Amino acid sequence: MRFLFVDRIIAVEPGRTIETLKNVSATEDVFDDHFPGYPILPGALVVESFEQASQLLITITHDFARVGRLRGVQRGTFRQFVRPGDQLHVRCVRTAGDDGAWTVSATAAVDGRRVASAVLDFALVGATDVDKAHAERLRETVRVLRAVPIDATRAGGAA
Repeated sequence: MRFLFVDRIIAVEPGRTIETLKNVSATEDVFDDHFPGYPILPGALVVESFEQASQLLITITHDFARVGRLRGVQRGTFRQFVRPGDQLHVRCVRTAGDDGAWTVSATAAVDGRRVASAVLDFALVGATDVDKAHAERLRETVRVLRAVPIDATRAGGAA
């Protein structure tokens, strides 16, 4: 992933939930234009952090053999601005689905206060070269984050 909105995996329960952390830095390019003198992380990038955390949950659950394709975002709400210096805690919980599709409920909090939430729908796919390359990038992301040993995720089994 070129733009990574996950700095750390705090916890993961394959097939069920993932918690991640994003340290929002004042040096991020987005703050050059959004907005000068009053920097705010765009809501679309908060949703992107939901999508990336969900992707990690999906690929970890399926031992990096499947990836999710975002089909839709429902009920997105934004309650508070996310600003430079904030730590964005993201929690994604699988609420429905099987091997073909998942629904994930995502929330983001700063200092224990909910700042955003949404429900994301994914189609689960695999087998094509493009999807395998994407899964390998996700595997590398997990390895770099070093918070979740890849072999340890297999204990949860595929869902």
